[in-house]
Amino acid sequence: MSPETLAPEELFEGGADRASYVRDMFEDIAARYDLMNTLMTGGRHHEWRRAAAIELVRPGDRVVDVGCGTGDFTFACLEVGAGSVLGLDFARPMLERARAKAAARGTQRASFAIGDGTQLPLGDASVDAWCSAFVVRNIPDLGRAFAEAWRVLRPGGRLAILEIPKLGPHPLRPAIRLHFSRVVPILGRLVSGHASAYRYLPVSVDHFLEPPELTARLRGAGFEVRRVERFMLGTVALHVAERPIEATRA
Repeated sequence: MSPETLAPEELFEGGADRASYVRDMFEDIAARYDLMNTLMTGGRHHEWRRAAAIELVRPGDRVVDVGCGTGDFTFACLEVGAGSVLGLDFARPMLERARAKAAARGTQRASFAIGDGTQLPLGDASVDAWCSAFVVRNIPDLGRAFAEAWRVLRPGGRLAILEIPKLGPHPLRPAIRLHFSRVVPILGRLVSGHASAYRYLPVSVDHFLEPPELTARLRGAGFEVRRVERFMLGTVALHVAERPIEATRA
């Protein structure tokens, strides 16, 4: 079913094909994705990606950026010393824009390919770092995605997730919810011309996890969570974790 005809709320009901919806949606909004990110965050999303990259990357690391979109997290990792970054996404128009950015930067250390976070085209223990920005809440099978992250990370490898968490008790909760549920969809429709994409955003946030819950999920997948940091009045969260060197998954 087309993203334009399916109500976002229906995607979280049993049997809904959320993965296909998300792919089609991101293909449709690729041309305005960067502009919308800048408008929604006042340009601060670049700072958050850089902060995550600094926590994640060690010089020379081989990194995989899952759900790379137009490549901003990929380039942040390169800027802080990654040896190479493979950006994976299942929306081709996003990858086309990422490749254009890489060409404009003249970098040979970034590559981009079609890929799914629950079926990574990588060997076991083949990367030093796994990262994802504003993607994991869109993955229906989060457990499988974390299992894949564990598989491809070498022992001692690191993981970083930037995400918009479900908002718990907060003094500004009414104002924040108003922004996400009313302002962002209107802005998205005007800028991207897509009727449902930015109505999906607040719905996906409401169905996601609060930061302590995501921490628990990562620990349940075998990771040691090293850092949790929140930005923009708590509406964005960074989790940094590690695959232990001397441990096996439960």
